[in-house]
Amino acid sequence: MTLTMTQTITPIDFAEYDVQIELPNGELYVKNYKRSNEVHPAYRTLMIVLRAYDDVAIHVKTNCKPLATEFNAVVENPNAALLRNLKSVIARHNLDVTVEYAS
Repeated sequence: MTLTMTQTITPIDFAEYDVQIELPNGELYVKNYKRSNEVHPAYRTLMIVLRAYDDVAIHVKTNCKPLATEFNAVVENPNAALLRNLKSVIARHNLDVTVEYAS
């Protein structure tokens, strides 16, 4: 069985974003980031919520195109520290994660 999460990044002001993740049980994880770009909050919130799961498949729908593009790239960017951190969380918790860009 694959669980589904929906991540929505909303720009609030210059360099300020709200992130909302609808968890598989219907609960919402919401966090505000200031002095940031869109990508950092997308990765950070995903890493935070994924730590609560072990040994499961999770499909993530996100409106953050850079996150989805980087995660699904055939050749990993060697400078992508946030991607490496996310993949480390996925490996430690034995997760099978897919990421889909859903505008």
